[in-house]
Amino acid sequence: MNNLLKFVACLCLFFLATSCSLESLEDENTNNSTKISNTTTSVFCDNQDPQSRLVNNGTITYTFTIIDTDQNVIEVLNVAPGTSSTWSSFNEGQTIFSIDGTDNNIKDSKIVLEMATCTKVEIVINSLNQINEPIILALD
Repeated sequence: MNNLLKFVACLCLFFLATSCSLESLEDENTNNSTKISNTTTSVFCDNQDPQSRLVNNGTITYTFTIIDTDQNVIEVLNVAPGTSSTWSSFNEGQTIFSIDGTDNNIKDSKIVLEMATCTKVEIVINSLNQINEPIILALD
């Protein structure tokens, strides 16, 4: 009787294992996630605060300051050449992005954008220490 129970248990386990199907994770990601516009990365957004970061491809160090609509200030000091800051979250609404270089010949630049939930903005300093057009990514 004991051997019969073991045989039935093994048989059930065998049928369970062979009846499972494997689906491609790529297909699942395509169907169940939302893509960031202008990129190939899939990201889901659930009413998240906007975010921003500074990418420094220039030759000097920069200070990156974000001032949101509620006058909250986020300051990222010493973004060295060839690096980028981490993503910083802030409240939605009119936002001021201030970029200040350590070289006296580089003037303080300000960008004002209307930021909504589920958006990210990447501000890039190019190799000539100039600010490129901000890259705004909308997350769905």
